[in-house]
Amino acid sequence: MIQLLAFGRFEVVRLLRSWKFLLITVGFPVVFYMLFLDDRSAGKVIAGTVPWRMYLMVSMCSFGALVASLTAAGARLSTERASGWARQLRITPIPAWSYVATKIAASMLVILPVIVLVEIVGAAFGGVELPFSRWVELAALLWVTSLPFAVLGVFIGFLVNAETAFPVVTALMFVLGYFGGLFTPVANMPGALRTAARILPSYHHAGLGLALLDGHSLGVEHWLVLAGYVAALGFGVVVKHRIEEARGIA
Repeated sequence: MIQLLAFGRFEVVRLLRSWKFLLITVGFPVVFYMLFLDDRSAGKVIAGTVPWRMYLMVSMCSFGALVASLTAAGARLSTERASGWARQLRITPIPAWSYVATKIAASMLVILPVIVLVEIVGAAFGGVELPFSRWVELAALLWVTSLPFAVLGVFIGFLVNAETAFPVVTALMFVLGYFGGLFTPVANMPGALRTAARILPSYHHAGLGLALLDGHSLGVEHWLVLAGYVAALGFGVVVKHRIEEARGIA
């Protein structure tokens, strides 16, 4: 247990020491939030009572969680596999499964401060006003339901090589972000894109946050889709890891 905790701490510290990682992870959602704050701020863009600035804040929390997961696990894991770091860990007393579990846990730990920072920016510059308890509830909800993103990052890290990791991760950020309604409300999209959005985890992740702010019940559909992604991607991660373990790659 002590060895696992030490390895987990090592992973988190490595992430936080990388200024490039921090710049991308923190910079993207904050910059996009500030860029999209325009005259639509006073209007209502979805059914209910959630105004544009609040909608955008929740969306950028989701986007930040997505960026953190894909960069923390996806890009870095593929690089570690190419460098032989993953193979070196096999000769340590750390169980093989702990490599995957630690990557997911490290991603989740990094996601939380990103979500909190976007909330702070929303309160300080976006004019979003909420009771303190609601800020905490929103951060906790968006953090817990970011698990599919963390598992997705690890899956991508096992799926692609170091040369293709960055373009694949970047493409996924913006595909899941745009088509999941994180930049443009899904209600404003064409019919085909509205349908496509409902199969993406980014749409359902933000949807839970918006439902909380709008005073609605947290829809079962959102939970089921996110849980389905965790199960499917988790299965993919286990399969890929076992294959590479058998080949002596990871």
